[in-house]
Amino acid sequence: MTASGSPAARVATASSQRKRKHVSWGNWRQRLRLWSGLILFVYCLSHFSNHALGIVSVRAMEKASFWHYAIWRNEFGESVLFFAFLTHVLLALWRTAKRRTLKLHRWEFVQLVLGFYIPWSLIPHVGTTMGLANAFGFSPTYDQMLTILWPQHGFTQSLLLLVVWAHAMIGLHFWLRLYPVYHRLRYAALTFAIAVPVLSLWGFIEGARRLELARDVKLKVTEAQFEWLTTFVIEARAVVFGLIAVSLLVILLRYLIGLSARRLTITYPGSLSVKAKPGATLLEISRINDIPIASVCGGRARCSTCRVKVLDGGGTLNAPGSAEQAVLTRISATNDVRLACQIRPQQNIEVQPLVPVKANVETSENLKDAYYWGVEQDIVVMFVDLRNFTRITESQLAYDVVHLLNNYLDQASAAIRAEGGFIDKFIGDGIMAIFGMDTSVDAGARQALRASKRIEAVMAELEMEKGPQFQDPIRLGIGLHLGSAILGRIGAAGTNGGLTALGDVVNTASRLETENKAHGSFLVVSKAVIDAARATVSDAITADIKIRGKEIPLQIFALSSLDALDIPED
Repeated sequence: MTASGSPAARVATASSQRKRKHVSWGNWRQRLRLWSGLILFVYCLSHFSNHALGIVSVRAMEKASFWHYAIWRNEFGESVLFFAFLTHVLLALWRTAKRRTLKLHRWEFVQLVLGFYIPWSLIPHVGTTMGLANAFGFSPTYDQMLTILWPQHGFTQSLLLLVVWAHAMIGLHFWLRLYPVYHRLRYAALTFAIAVPVLSLWGFIEGARRLELARDVKLKVTEAQFEWLTTFVIEARAVVFGLIAVSLLVILLRYLIGLSARRLTITYPGSLSVKAKPGATLLEISRINDIPIASVCGGRARCSTCRVKVLDGGGTLNAPGSAEQAVLTRISATNDVRLACQIRPQQNIEVQPLVPVKANVETSENLKDAYYWGVEQDIVVMFVDLRNFTRITESQLAYDVVHLLNNYLDQASAAIRAEGGFIDKFIGDGIMAIFGMDTSVDAGARQALRASKRIEAVMAELEMEKGPQFQDPIRLGIGLHLGSAILGRIGAAGTNGGLTALGDVVNTASRLETENKAHGSFLVVSKAVIDAARATVSDAITADIKIRGKEIPLQIFALSSLDALDIPED
């Protein structure tokens, strides 16, 4: 357990602040990809906002499109848009081809798949609006485009809009989340991210339906022009998807070559070693071998979360590049600290990851070794305490006291383990337990509540078995809270330290256990646990308590009996 002002808590807070404050723009390729993506995003925002005016009328769409086309449909605007698109796509393909593995974080994988889908639906649309316009002088007004698209292509066009917007929002989120101001405006950003596609689709569909019902529009595209468009789409798709296939083939070839040419060894904490082929980054090597290393920015050298301490072999690594050096300088890193996403080991090295990993429910066996350097994970912490232990044991024989205490600890521990809990430690007559380490935090919350019911039965059994020499009743108190903690093995170097949890959630759960005295209750549980477990409480004392160091009061439920607690099945 750590106090709120303890060194461990201060280190965790400082690490979190550094992660938010120190942001790098990456190397020149990453900056080009970012700026080209921002140009494309501004175009899409303008285009989709124009669609939204279909809620008012098609005429409103046409009037607004004058300003949209005034910016983008001129020689300069089209050139900027074309080069931004070409730059963004080629740099994305280049970065994909450089990968040694397709083991990515979920958001990276989703963004990659969406990026592959976009050209399939976008090429016909671009061919119609820009290809026919430049080749035959076709004017892509809203009455013409809505007539072409509705209703035959309405679904695919709507899907394209959603995919493009989702791809853009993922990219923006994982760029902006490194800035503190984004966290303060996250709800406004979420509203914006949802509102734009909803209004755009609403306007597109409403405008198309109104146009279909109001008048018969004569298309200004001939059969010969449609045949040209079909040929253009086939050829453009062949080029784009040929480039995608080549980039994926490069990854496959590198992987196959690496199977027969692994020459160096990477050693991690806990005597964990893996073989690898020179050329891949340490982050890629770790992902290939299911070794968890934090990477907030996705390996773009925009943050310091993948930093590692090179314990041995640091002299064999190349000097930091400009992007990596900028990050290391801003965090005042020592010479033996490097970014895993930037170093490409050529010889054996030994490393120590320095930032706790956000754990996943479905993890590899290697996550067990990650506990040596810390795993950040949402868990439920339980504190159990024997009330009035000093008064109960006054003037009692030592053997009777030890027997009572051991009986209580044995039965309460068995109840916790029976529901999947992990005994962190015994603290005198108290027990600290963790739930949700190997399951989702929701399942962990239900396990903790069911374990509380078992402990309530243990309390009743202890009261019956205590013997006449103990005059005071046996009373237990439980505190439950849910939150993010750092799970790690604590101990001197060379020892197999015991696994424990560190963080505010531990301090808060301990505080909730002591709240039982004030309310005369058996269980004090935070609303976060009740909500996560989807449990219902029909009879409980509710209160808002102030936690030291927290501005917002914590809502709690105090229960003297758990008969009023209904826990759903998993």
